[in-house]
This record gives sequence, structure tokens and C-alpha cells, in this order.
Amino acid sequence: MDKKEYEILKAKFLKIVATVPLPLRGEIIAIVDKKTISWDVAYGEIKQDTINARIILEHLKKMGLV
Repeated sequence: MDKKEYEILKAKFLKIVATVPLPLRGEIIAIVDKKTISWDVAYGEIKQDTINARIILEHLKKMGLV
């Protein structure tokens, strides 16, 4: 994924996560390297532009969430 696509997916994710009710943000949305990723964890990783952020966004893209 190039930088432009990453930024587009990041923006989509941030818009989506803002609409997720607070009680659901602890729910698992992906599994990366055998670790469960919740909305909250994904938000932290993506907001900080970590290495895992790209992997998480790829998973969410494949699932059609972003």
C-alpha cells in the first residue's frame, strides 16, 4: 500500500470509529499476528502511524470495513 492509499484508508477508519458506540469499541475487529485487535487498539495504532497500522488497515480493507 502506498502512502496515498494509507492516508485515504486512515481517514476512512477515523470517520468510522467516531460512529462506533463507546461500549462496542472494546470488541475485536481483527486478528494480527495471533493478537486480537479491538476498535480501541486499532485506533491507537492507526493514530500513531505504527508499523501495525498498515497491517490493521489492510485487514479492515479486505473485510470491507474501510
